[in-house]
Amino acid sequence: MRRSRFHAQTHNLAELNITPLLDLVFVLLIIFMITTPLMEQQLPVDLPQATTTLTSTLPDPKSILTLTLGKDGSALLGSDKIDLNQLASLLSQRKARDPELVVSLRADASLPYETIFRALESVRTAGARLDLANTPDTRK
Repeated sequence: MRRSRFHAQTHNLAELNITPLLDLVFVLLIIFMITTPLMEQQLPVDLPQATTTLTSTLPDPKSILTLTLGKDGSALLGSDKIDLNQLASLLSQRKARDPELVVSLRADASLPYETIFRALESVRTAGARLDLANTPDTRK
């Protein structure tokens, strides 16, 4: 009889309590959800303001590629630093892999028109769709 009582006690001790593990997983998930968008924007850009907003149908978010042009003329394609002279060939390669490619242009408001025009020309040469990022005008 003593053996059966001992067996019942070890059965209860063999169960694992995973509540602390789940707490840790949820805390890490929340931390990654907060920090991921912050890591995405590596170049500080002062976007121009728009008085109207246009609604468009964009494809799958995987098909959207962000092109960021900074005040100093630096350029990021996604998270990779690039030279604007190579932009057309890089976009053509991506367009060959993804026919639904959309380039979201984030350009600083103080950039010269020539720099923005070169980027727009590269997007048009590659045959990708274009989306212009802006901030809504709050002076209403």
